Amino acid sequence: MYAVKDGDRTLEFDGVLLGSSSSRRKDSIRWIEFNIYRTENGSYILSRIGASIVYHSGACSLVDKYRLTEINVKKVVDGAEPCEICRPTLEAPIVFPEKYRYWAQVSEEPQAVLDALHKYDEGGARYLTAVAKRVLQDAAKLDSAIDLVYRFEKIP
Repeated sequence: MYAVKDGDRTLEFDGVLLGSSSSRRKDSIRWIEFNIYRTENGSYILSRIGASIVYHSGACSLVDKYRLTEINVKKVVDGAEPCEICRPTLEAPIVFPEKYRYWAQVSEEPQAVLDALHKYDEGGARYLTAVAKRVLQDAAKLDSAIDLVYRFEKIP
């Protein structure tokens, strides 16, 4: 049984993890994680997590923008990094850590997974990020339908 978060919701299902990829590196303070699953009934679930170890002071403009909530400074996780804008210290009684952002999509067709992973540049050109390519390459090894839509694209 898998459990995947989508905002405040949790999707539970039986199935198989087809692929996993992360942009996290040794010195990352923010990163993206993707997982692709196939349920027992053949649906696909694409999961994305926006992760962060950054914390802010209460005066930082990003606190309102990201709707961050305060925590006692003693609860800051090991390895957390101060915001590069407000540069808070851990001497204050409270800080505002960034939250993980959870998103998931359920689809019947593998093409919807591929479409959800595409991004568009300023000129409107469609592309896949390196982390998106890696999760698709993993999934393509275990699922022929993902393999087909990922590796072969018919251009009209």
